[in-house]
This record gives sequence, structure tokens and C-alpha cells, in this order.
Amino acid sequence: MFVEGYRMVFWYGSPVERFNPIVTKSIIIANLIVFVIELIAPSFMISYFALWPNEVLQGHMLWTLITHMFMHANFLHIFFNMYALYLFGPECEKVFGRKGFLLLYFFSGLVGVAMHILLCPYRDDPLVGASGAIFGLLGAYAVLYPHRKMGMFIFVAFIVLPAWKMILFLIALFTFFALVGILPTIAHFAHIGGIIGGILFVWIYKKRYWRTPYEGTPAFMVYTMEYSYEEPEDEDYGYDYY
Repeated sequence: MFVEGYRMVFWYGSPVERFNPIVTKSIIIANLIVFVIELIAPSFMISYFALWPNEVLQGHMLWTLITHMFMHANFLHIFFNMYALYLFGPECEKVFGRKGFLLLYFFSGLVGVAMHILLCPYRDDPLVGASGAIFGLLGAYAVLYPHRKMGMFIFVAFIVLPAWKMILFLIALFTFFALVGILPTIAHFAHIGGIIGGILFVWIYKKRYWRTPYEGTPAFMVYTMEYSYEEPEDEDYGYDYY
């Protein structure tokens, strides 16, 4: 995906007004650390920190509502999620502030996982991934900058739309995928829920956390939508991830 936004650096603003998106950096670092631990002890991490829908519905392992957002199924999974966070996180963090950004991130992730638990039929499979929170940032971004252009590669097609139209398109696309059963290892309902969570957050809390965004110099950035990847044949777990 490309978006019009800030320069692709981790400092924003003029020399007089510089902004360090420390929360975005911290979340990326935390995800990378957890991913390394997953590589070292995959069975332990999946058993105790991935989200098992049936366990959560019974009131067990509730900490996994948060911990699963820091886990990923493979390298490409974490790469695309962290790249999207790198693109959209700093702009949202600057607008809402550090506390507001954290609330946006986790609120979107929780709305996404709630929608997955309620609507997904695969409740015996563990869920990992930060995409509910990430798509929440996209939803918030579309409310903040509805007319900025987004372009996304979807299979072999490249689509360019204003941000608000792209979000509506993604909701329709993920709904179609979920109902038809396309790419069943991806938690499509969590994507939809994350987008809805991000939009709701902006509408509900904008008066409290709103800050005037720095417009900066437009740039074009690239983010490719993740897709389904085959797990190794000897893997004991059938991931749902997003």
C-alpha cells in the first residue's frame, strides 16, 4: 500500500517542532522481541500466549486477549504488520498523543479479536497477530485524512482510492472472503473489527485526544496486504492469524 503522508523517517516535524513516535517504536521492538522468543520456544508461546477462542469464552487465559497481539506466525507475517505500523503509527501517535495512541491500538485490537471470537467458526485454533490493531490504525487514518490516496496490491491488481473509499472496499473484501471461505487461515473478521474499532475510537474520543496534525511533505509509501502462508508440515498447531 502507498499512502500520502509524512516522510518515511522516525522523526517528524520542523527543526523547531520535532516529534519522536516512541510508542510506535516501543510496540515494534516488543513485537520483534516476542517473535525471537517464539522462534526459541514455539510450543510454549503458542500454548500460553496465543489466543484460544474457546478458552477465552469460558473465562480462561484472558491475558491472551493482549498477548496474542504481539505474536506472529512467521517472518512475512510480522514484517507486513510492523511495516504497516511503521507507516501509520507515527501519524496517529502524533494526532492522539502517546496515551491516546495506546488506547487506539489496543481498543482496535480488542474489537477485532472480539469480532473474531463471536463470528469465526474455527474456535479450536489458536489466534496470533497484530492486524486487528493495525487495521484499527488504518481506520483511524481514514477518518483523519479521508481524501489522501491509498494504493493496495490485491493479488495481481493495484487499486488506488481515497482513504475512506479504500476502508469501505477493504471491509467489503474481507466480508466476502470470510463468507465464501477464501484464505481461511486469516482472521478476516478480526480485520473488519479492527477497522471498526479504529473508526469508533476517533469518533468517540476525538474531542479529548485531538491534536492538530503536522501536514509535512507528502510522500509515497508501500505496504502490501498480507496473504495466507503455508505452515511447515510438522507444525502441531493450525494457526489463525491476521
